[in-house]
Amino acid sequence: MQAADINDIWERILQVAKQTLPPAIYSSLSTSLIPMSIDNNSIHIGVMQSFIKSVIESQQTVSKLLTDAIKQVTGKELNMVLLDLFPQKDDVPTAPHVADTFTENTAENTSTNTIENTVVSDADNIDKKYSNPAKQEVPYQEEFYTPVYADPVYIQRKEVDELIPDEPMFPVEQPQMVQTLQSTDIPIDLSSSQLNSGYRFDNYITGNANRIPFGAAQNVSEHPGGDYNPLFIYGPSGLGKTHLMHAIGNAIVERYPNLKVMCTTSEKFMNLFIESIRKRQGELFRNTFRNIDVLLIDDIQFLENKEGTKTEFFNTFNELLDNNKQIVLTSDTMPNDMDQFEERLRSRFQAGYVATMENPDLETRIAILKALVEKENNKNRNLVIDNDAINYVALQFDENIRVLQGAFNKLIGTASLEQRTSSIDLEYTKKTLSDIITTERVTLIDIESIQDFISTYFNIKKQDLLGKKRKAQFAFPRQIAMYLCRDVINESYPQIAAAFSRDHTTILHAYDKISKEIDKNPETKQIILDIKSKLSSLN
Repeated sequence: MQAADINDIWERILQVAKQTLPPAIYSSLSTSLIPMSIDNNSIHIGVMQSFIKSVIESQQTVSKLLTDAIKQVTGKELNMVLLDLFPQKDDVPTAPHVADTFTENTAENTSTNTIENTVVSDADNIDKKYSNPAKQEVPYQEEFYTPVYADPVYIQRKEVDELIPDEPMFPVEQPQMVQTLQSTDIPIDLSSSQLNSGYRFDNYITGNANRIPFGAAQNVSEHPGGDYNPLFIYGPSGLGKTHLMHAIGNAIVERYPNLKVMCTTSEKFMNLFIESIRKRQGELFRNTFRNIDVLLIDDIQFLENKEGTKTEFFNTFNELLDNNKQIVLTSDTMPNDMDQFEERLRSRFQAGYVATMENPDLETRIAILKALVEKENNKNRNLVIDNDAINYVALQFDENIRVLQGAFNKLIGTASLEQRTSSIDLEYTKKTLSDIITTERVTLIDIESIQDFISTYFNIKKQDLLGKKRKAQFAFPRQIAMYLCRDVINESYPQIAAAFSRDHTTILHAYDKISKEIDKNPETKQIILDIKSKLSSLN
């Protein structure tokens, strides 16, 4: 059977399986399985990640749903054979043990690659969501390779639909949540708390720049007083630190209604402290802040030059930590750069977990803008913005989220006054925002565009370009694509690595290899020149 026929059958199988598999499982399988061959008795499927193979073989219902989909499409009860395309080396950790999400029966794993209706045993020890900081994948090494890109650029992209909080790749039943800390019975006044119910996890847009802080924040909301205590969220102004802190508080209030949550700013903390001294109510102030269960303080760096308040905060901080109470702080200054804070306090800040937020990348900015459009439309406003216009705003305003939102508000406000909200196109967007764009960023191509172009140029499938096959017919185009992502659009090594599912050292190697090939091989140089010429015509 020809490859085109196999791929067509496999696409139909995936569409059927999508109707019954949980979304997270389907997403992982659809990007990790490659159809190899099919005959009257079997369908051979290549697996790009060893642990995926282990999960399919161990989860009885997952394998059954796949075989049912195969039968529905082919009309035959074919034997499903999984082939590990990239076996793990001895020094690579084995796949995590994943519990069958549908049954508690156990059985011996099959010794062949054929899928049996077997189930993993010993599923008592289940990892909880975000129980550890982000795990790093073991770098994959291949014979050829190496590449990168700086300021993201844009051509026509697909809809961004994955910039939402990550779910576990293979959901498992979670044991009933156990509350980490216990609330005190002392009644206190929480009227000073400034928790904003509008800041929640479900309306927080995540991307590569804030995924780790988001994961840590969710962990804290699920297990206050646990491993991430204190949680120190660092990042420049306007990146969403305050939103994330309030989301923690709201989630804890909802999940543990008996816990006392105090959310405030460092300036408010100082003012309350000064007022308590003026009114001779120091004991009341201490009773309020030292008997809460969760303390959330925004912009802690504001206390740097407030000596008296710093001392009171230090004592409060120690009292809460000593009693296993959760503390979350945000700051635009790293703890070790807070020169005006005593070492004893700086070291306390660093004793828990410091999560760093960075400027959102292009895809995240696009997702944020689309969320803003949806929010406007929920107000019954007939707002229609072309994708090109959204992409343009995301490309031009990359300083932080506040600047991005300010540009959006200016665009929508002006369009509303001019009655243009139903037809905001690229030309109108450029004209409206021209006075606040100091230097217009040139719209180039992006990583995905290069991947698509190289696949077409070398007449190979995109899945082979992004895969890990070592044959030169795939490895050479792959290295060129990596090289162009760095050389043409100056994307960062980590971004390119993520787009190709590689370690950044792989990208470095590919970039270096192709650079040397261009210098010593006229044929390679001509290929690169030809590709660059064709790419430039895409702008």
